[in-house]
Amino acid sequence: MNKYRQCMYTVILILTCLVASPFIFKQIWETSSVKQPKAAKKEPTVSTVEATSEPAEEQPASEEEQPSESSDEVQPTTAKPTEAQPAAEFTESSYDYFDDALFIGDSRTVGIKEYGTIKNADYFCSVGLAAYKIGTETINGFTLADMLSTEEYGKIYIMLGINEVANDVEYTIGEFRKLLDTVKKYQPDAVIYLEGNLHVTTAAQTQNITNEGIDILNARLSELAAETENVYFININEVFDDETGALTPDFTSDGIHVLGKYYETWCEWFCQHTISDGTSQPETTAVTTTAPASEYDSDNSYSEDSGDTVYYNDYSDDSYSDDNYYEYDSDDNSGNYDE
Repeated sequence: MNKYRQCMYTVILILTCLVASPFIFKQIWETSSVKQPKAAKKEPTVSTVEATSEPAEEQPASEEEQPSESSDEVQPTTAKPTEAQPAAEFTESSYDYFDDALFIGDSRTVGIKEYGTIKNADYFCSVGLAAYKIGTETINGFTLADMLSTEEYGKIYIMLGINEVANDVEYTIGEFRKLLDTVKKYQPDAVIYLEGNLHVTTAAQTQNITNEGIDILNARLSELAAETENVYFININEVFDDETGALTPDFTSDGIHVLGKYYETWCEWFCQHTISDGTSQPETTAVTTTAPASEYDSDNSYSEDSGDTVYYNDYSDDSYSDDNYYEYDSDDNSGNYDE
């Protein structure tokens, strides 16, 4: 009798499995077929939390030494390496803060001028501008010395370096020191902002332009600001970086410049990272202004220049060469490298 019962239980168990298995397999199939919802497109955001200047990254012990070939030429007078100024406490200002501001830079600054909402500042900027040649550059008939000697500025913003990121970093920092000396000669009371160079997308990196190289240069610029009186380092990459520390592909069309519509975000970020110069007291709330209509499509990036590196050939003759440039195509608002 016990064997008979065991056989009956076994048969019942088998029949139960056969009946239930189609329902089990159907549930597994439907569960595996559910698609995950697509993540929403990321948009750059400007934090309203008060920020402080970025700490300098750890550098090799020999980093303070200038290259022996150029040490006779670079004689900085503004650097105070033994008296680093305290970390800056940035505050938020209205657009009136820039009434007495001068922006100096390359194609990224040209983008700020053309697409941004800071229309009340002066600009000394051009495609391909670099620290090593800024002393002899003429823009709209004026040299930098002309600009600095004919107007009194309370704030001066400087963003250079992407066109020389492949060069020896200490030589480049030496050129920045000379630039700061020139600015302080004509504008001794101005607050100076050294801007970190914008990253490129991962795909836009080349043998000469890498985000690692940009980070090294930015770190040295941060140190230069920390050791120089009334100079502050600010870094926009916190707004436009993706999770890998590169420029977010959705924010750019060429991998190097942000889309035109994001320069307004950049200007809002400037408003939230200001230092009082003693003459214009920063306000607590940023006021949004409307930029005049641009002759370009705001969804396309400023793309007259790739920001590609100029190659430093020989310290002995200070010779450089622009091996690549970015050619603007007015028909389709895109650019192509011309080698």
